[in-house]
Order: sequence, then C-alpha cells, then structure tokens
Amino acid sequence: SGTSRLIEIAWLLTNNIDLRGAKEIAQSARHLFLEFCDPSFKKCYGAECTPPPGGFNVAKTHLPYHMMKEHANRDTKIIVGFRNPKDTLVSLYHFHRMNKLLGNFPGTFSEFFQLVKDKHLVFGDFFEHNVGWWSIRDRPNTMYVNYEDLTEDPVKEVRRMAEFLRKEVSDEDIIKIVEWTTFGNMRDEKSTNYGALKDILDIKISPYMRKGTVGDWKNHFNEEESKYIEKQYEEICVPLGLKFRFEL
Repeated sequence: SGTSRLIEIAWLLTNNIDLRGAKEIAQSARHLFLEFCDPSFKKCYGAECTPPPGGFNVAKTHLPYHMMKEHANRDTKIIVGFRNPKDTLVSLYHFHRMNKLLGNFPGTFSEFFQLVKDKHLVFGDFFEHNVGWWSIRDRPNTMYVNYEDLTEDPVKEVRRMAEFLRKEVSDEDIIKIVEWTTFGNMRDEKSTNYGALKDILDIKISPYMRKGTVGDWKNHFNEEESKYIEKQYEEICVPLGLKFRFEL
C-alpha cells in the first residue's frame, strides 16, 4: 500500500537520482527487507546478504513498532508510510490472494474481512499497527507520508522527503523522481513491479502493482464493513490526532 513507492523515492534521493541503476537493478536488491533477516540483520533467509559497496542505505519493514523499538531508539531516519484503512485492507486482500507464502487466500473480501475483525492478519491489527508507529511522532528524525498526499501532490511529498533526508535536489531532479515513481511507471518497469518473483507472487491472480487509486474500497466494502472501520477509526485514531483521507 505504497511501501514500494516510498522505498523507490528514498533510494533515488540517497543514490544521486540514479535512474539507470533503478532501471537495471531490481528494487528488491537495492534495499534491506528486515522481515527476511535474522535479528543481527547480517543474514537473510539463512544466507549471507551481499550488500552493495558501502552497504545498504535504505531498509524497509512492515513489523509493528513494539518489535522495532530497540532500533527506533537509534538516530536512524524513519519514514512511516500511512494509507487510509479501507484502501489498505483492499490492497492487503488482493496481496493475500496472489501471495503463495500467505496461502493464496481463496475467499471473498467479506470472508477476508472476518480475518481483519479477528485480528488474524500476518502483521496484526491495522489500527494497533498504525497507532504504534504514530506513538513516535515526537521522535527526532521521524516523518510521515500519507499515500493520499503522495497521490494528490507527489512533487510536494518528494520535496518533503528530500528535505527530511537532507538531500539538495533541483526542481528537475524532483520531476525525474516523480515521473519514475508514478504508479503506472512502477507497474510497467520490471525492476519495480516484482513480476520476477514468480515463486512467491502469482500475478495471474492479481498484479503486485494493482490499481494505486484512492477510494477503490467503495468497490469492495459493504455498508456494515464500512461502518465497522469508521467506528474503529473514530474511537482509536482520531483522539490521537491520527487522521486519514478516504477519498480525494
């Protein structure tokens, strides 16, 4: 739900807007995926990682904050990506359908939604997960990027990320990054659409980069499901100042 776009933007900003490298090297080989590492982050899937010269300068995780608290106490710059819960759950539903490691979920969205209510998703409850990362909003070196803002005004959000990472970039550089990281381009580029991971992702069921729009939840949620999420949102997020946009 936007993680790949944020990783791509961060990688370009920290690698001198290397569009050639972004095109030639798969995104999965350009950053560290913490879930696939042992606690030392020196081994991945039981094999030694092969970082580029100078090591990886970008890493990602979907883990909840309480599992990353020790690492968040460091001076590392952390960019937290948020997306409204309804669109996130639709995206997650299709990801579960096409992901072999997650069992290629065969059910309907309503059946999947029951897993949401039971808190049986792989990374836990959506609201607990987001509130956890929102709890470090006063931590230095932390910023938040909302998927809806990135969709509405990518130039503004890329510039914010550049300032946060203390990277001096020209207006031309910003445009290059924005054009490369449009949803359509990342969907079509082999280095960013994860189509090569056929052993894990079944793109015949659903592409990894599916729609990328804001408001697709309207095509999946029934009234009861929509009200359930809205109630959770109003009770859990709004009192903490954590707000989402459900449409543009």
